[in-house]
Amino acid sequence: MAPEKLILWDIDGTLLYTGGVAGACMRAAMQQVYGRASAGERHQYAGKTDRQIILETFADRDEDELIGQLDLFTSTYLGELHANRAAILERGNVLAGVRDVLASLANQPVVQSALTGNLAPVARLKLELMELSSFIDLDAGAYGSDHHDRKRLPEIAATRAAQRYGREFRGNDIVVIGDTPFDIACGRAFGTRTIAIATGPFSMDDLAAHNPDAVFASLTDTNAVMAAILA
Repeated sequence: MAPEKLILWDIDGTLLYTGGVAGACMRAAMQQVYGRASAGERHQYAGKTDRQIILETFADRDEDELIGQLDLFTSTYLGELHANRAAILERGNVLAGVRDVLASLANQPVVQSALTGNLAPVARLKLELMELSSFIDLDAGAYGSDHHDRKRLPEIAATRAAQRYGREFRGNDIVVIGDTPFDIACGRAFGTRTIAIATGPFSMDDLAAHNPDAVFASLTDTNAVMAAILA
């Protein structure tokens, strides 16, 4: 059946947790490739793209220099994740209700893909480790490797999905689902529906203040979540 909607899932804090392992791997990779950050503060990662995190962490460095080493950073980060695979599987988990919603959407005329701050190969690895990749068409998504500004990602995903499925996705045809205000903001900037899930560091009230089309404490109420997505 021809797809009628493009569902764009955030990954970390929305579909899965890695138990802090991926964050530690990212910090290790940044230190190996870029060295020690000049500022001592630890930056908040939630909702930001990996490229944005690098640019903010090394704000005193030349942006072109930083992005010029992105391929090396990506391979180093992937190496750290593979080396810590057992820890991710031990400490990480798929969030409650996720598999039921993904499976239910698989029977609907929709495309499920990713809109995530993760670099594309990192997103693929996380989903594969948690056995979620069979639900997600990763080639129709957008990633932190595409742009540092998350608000640019919905258009990139819509363009890729249109090329793959032979139809345009615009407005309410697209649903962005995530656990941070950044997810809501990027969807609203492109005129999509937005659904917020309070399974990350932000409460339902925090998320509701940014006016998503729907907000849930979790994905456990499959029927309610499906109704919001397919509205």
